[in-house]
Amino acid sequence: MMRKKRNVFVLIIVSLLIFLGSFFVVKNVPFQDEISAATGDVFVEQPIPLQETFRLFDMGVVDANGDNLLDIYTSNHNFRQTLLIADGRGGYRDVLDDWGLNQSKEFPGLELSYIAPNIDKAGLYIYWLGSGGDDETGHNVIIRAHNMGEIGQWQGTFQSQAAVEMEKNNGFQVEWQKSSTKSGTVVSFSAASDGVLVLKLNNWGVPIDFNLKGAIQPSSIFVGNQIVSPSSTSFSLAHQDRHGLAWADYNEDGRLDIFATRGGLGGWLKQNPEHVRNRIKDQFLVSQDNGRYRDVASEKGVVKENCSGRNVKWVDFNNDGLLDLYINCQDRGKVEGEFPKQLYRQNVGGQFVMAAAEAGLDIPDHQLIDFVWIDADNDMDTDLLTSEDKGYFLYRNQAGYFSPEFIGRGKFARADKPGLKYVAGYYWSYDGKLTVADYDGDGDLDAFSASKKGNTLLINTKGKFSPVDPETVGLPAKSVGANWVDYNNDGLIDMHVVPEGLFRQSKDHKFNATNLLTFPSRKYQAAISNWADLDNNGARDVVFALNENPSFWSWWEKIFKAPEDVSKWTILAYRNVGATNHWLQMKLVGLPGNRQAIGAQVTVVTPDGEQTQEVGSNEGAFFSQGHYRLYFGLGSHSKADSITIRWPDGFSQELTDMKGDELLLIERDSKT
Repeated sequence: MMRKKRNVFVLIIVSLLIFLGSFFVVKNVPFQDEISAATGDVFVEQPIPLQETFRLFDMGVVDANGDNLLDIYTSNHNFRQTLLIADGRGGYRDVLDDWGLNQSKEFPGLELSYIAPNIDKAGLYIYWLGSGGDDETGHNVIIRAHNMGEIGQWQGTFQSQAAVEMEKNNGFQVEWQKSSTKSGTVVSFSAASDGVLVLKLNNWGVPIDFNLKGAIQPSSIFVGNQIVSPSSTSFSLAHQDRHGLAWADYNEDGRLDIFATRGGLGGWLKQNPEHVRNRIKDQFLVSQDNGRYRDVASEKGVVKENCSGRNVKWVDFNNDGLLDLYINCQDRGKVEGEFPKQLYRQNVGGQFVMAAAEAGLDIPDHQLIDFVWIDADNDMDTDLLTSEDKGYFLYRNQAGYFSPEFIGRGKFARADKPGLKYVAGYYWSYDGKLTVADYDGDGDLDAFSASKKGNTLLINTKGKFSPVDPETVGLPAKSVGANWVDYNNDGLIDMHVVPEGLFRQSKDHKFNATNLLTFPSRKYQAAISNWADLDNNGARDVVFALNENPSFWSWWEKIFKAPEDVSKWTILAYRNVGATNHWLQMKLVGLPGNRQAIGAQVTVVTPDGEQTQEVGSNEGAFFSQGHYRLYFGLGSHSKADSITIRWPDGFSQELTDMKGDELLLIERDSKT
């Protein structure tokens, strides 16, 4: 009774303090509404099925099934990801299971979760359960025995190269065997009836091998949240942590295929024995006739080679008409040795060959934060623009060989703080992505790099980039994330930054704050935003993923926070209802080998001037690639005077007097 009274008293005091504390929230934003953005009459919040997710690594937009409706995908490390397919009526359906795109083909639902599976049948349940926080060791393997007396006598072994600790044991007989380096840790276990065994691994991306013997049958073993039974009593489980997803129609069936970088293992991949490293692989998921996907990475020549892969993008770097792959292999500072980047050249027949060194792009002594492929100097081949720990570089393409040119550095360079290299959990969130647009209308693609330590505007003048303080043109000095977007279709590229909101460009190429889509300052440590016409009405909408910074939580907020809130991302979507100007959008269809026309440039001319975009320049994802639609605001003009398309092979096509307010599907003529 005394405990109940004390709890009631504490609750009353806490409630009173929260009420009083709400008056002191930053910018007088009510505590319960802090997540909302300022929208005015321009944006309306649009509910989507995904409202929150955990351990998000990326979020992007893609037309995955080729129906000209833009879909939404996520990449979530070892947690369950999402692929939301649009139905054209404002709704979405998650097809991750239907398309067979789970982390594990054999065990859908294997992914980490903060919710345990339903335990209702006699048998052995094996699943991962998050214990909270964003620490890579903050999750456990659960082995739960339920009514095993009905099964008969049995025993099992758990073997992993990871270091294993027993967090909890209730009802199990356990024997530990610290074996050789080759076999790692072996745990023998059994339970007569009910029991729970909780094991903590220092690296839960490496494979775990189970071998069960005795009376137990596969039908009495349930793996993951979807309680899937294995095909035998000996099986292996592995997450291999997905990161970047690069989408392109490799087999030309109208659906986009996916290259997924995996197996960073927190930067420890290279330290594992060879027999473990050989089991850690990237995935190349190619669509099949049955609507599902098959991994063809190994048969097509993709080799992991210790690459702690993050960013991945398709590019035709040698202008042979076939898409190649570039992967950023990041050095986390945990293992000695070099971390060369990977460039897979696609050959006729669809095989891939490593070509990074011969192209000058292995650059093992360069630490990439982000990169974009653009034709920086308009010489009809693609160059590599990078944000690195030491500053900004342009790798200029000279007949298939890339020569580095140092552009300069912004207000902050990550190399100034070497300790950041060791911070695995928040490693990438210290700096934002590069976003690209010809914002000043001179025909050259410019770039903007967002960072909480200092933003940088990179102005391109005939192929030469110059770092500029963004405050000189009216843009914020620091931001969590950024995207170029013509949100009102007036033909001038505006800037959206988190948390400061939308900045509208004027004709003198200066920017003014609109106070639209602003969020509370000092709240978020990371943000991903994708601007895309999700309802095909001509106005670009936006989807946000926002991760709060725990160090900014007020004391009264911490009382109500769960441990997993550290790794939680809130998803918000807003429809653009305020853009009333005319517009044109384009989907280009290229020749076989590059159906998405990646690298094509389009210039639209109206009485107000010229606008130039490159396919892929509207990408909002951080590690991934898949948003290939082009967007042009026409302002008060109902048509475009001319549209000039420079296809990736150099062929030029011109269209005149093109009616506006349409999504144009333009196919490259294969006869010319």
